Amino acid sequence: YGSTKKILAKLSQESGFQLDEAVIDFPLTSEGELLQALDAALHPETALVVLDVIPSNAPFVLPCEEAISLIRARCPDAFILADAAHGLFGLPLRLSGPHAIKADALVSNCHKWFCGPKGTAVLHVAPQHQEWIDPLVISHGFGADFPSGFYWPGLTDFSSWLALDEALEFWDLVGLDPARLYCNSMVTEAAELLEASWGTELGFPLEMTGTMALVRLPELPICTAGKASYTHAEAIQNALFQRNIEVPVKVLSGNMYVRISAHIYNHIEEYEILRDAVLDLQKASDF
Repeated sequence: YGSTKKILAKLSQESGFQLDEAVIDFPLTSEGELLQALDAALHPETALVVLDVIPSNAPFVLPCEEAISLIRARCPDAFILADAAHGLFGLPLRLSGPHAIKADALVSNCHKWFCGPKGTAVLHVAPQHQEWIDPLVISHGFGADFPSGFYWPGLTDFSSWLALDEALEFWDLVGLDPARLYCNSMVTEAAELLEASWGTELGFPLEMTGTMALVRLPELPICTAGKASYTHAEAIQNALFQRNIEVPVKVLSGNMYVRISAHIYNHIEEYEILRDAVLDLQKASDF
């Protein structure tokens, strides 16, 4: 995630540690390419690994179990932080038991796919690390137990946390598993529709898809294939927005992709509107 990379870059400048990034080319053809890219960025002395469980720009589902096993083998002393911002609801996250993510810490949030209030999030730290991880603000609960140390930092408004119960009750009523299955089915159907209609390709295989997918845009008058820039993507995203379509346009390996999402309120007709709008842009001399 962009801000995460900036945090690490700033810390690298201040502390002098080496920062390595796993570089991925698109379109992806298999999970093996992700693991190869990760392997190339690891060193025996690596101290921290930040894994994006579902990256924002390219929302493939990372094979977490295989990635963590690789890290443990290559750099056994590394602290593994799983960034699962899109994972709560998007994946059947487990923090305990045999199917738990074996990261040292995991962060997620409740305001995206989980439909909770803004400002609600999740921090899970493995028990063996809780004694040395402190909150940035030391307040009244510090020194009692690990969760209490994070309570009452200054004048934080806890109304969003109190409202989170309503989201929990909603998902208890609807059922997370059937809802997730619907979203995966819908985004898969939509991705196949757009790929076929535009004559392009997916950014990664459907078996690596959760609730979001990448579909390459067809060639448009604004730029030639393989030479797209952020400026081109912004212009197309704005042109679609003027047609009442909200969809991110991403540039990956020189090509433009739409990042489509599916939640329980989406239906296939919405993606048909996106399909037709892009085909109309193909015929336009300017936006």
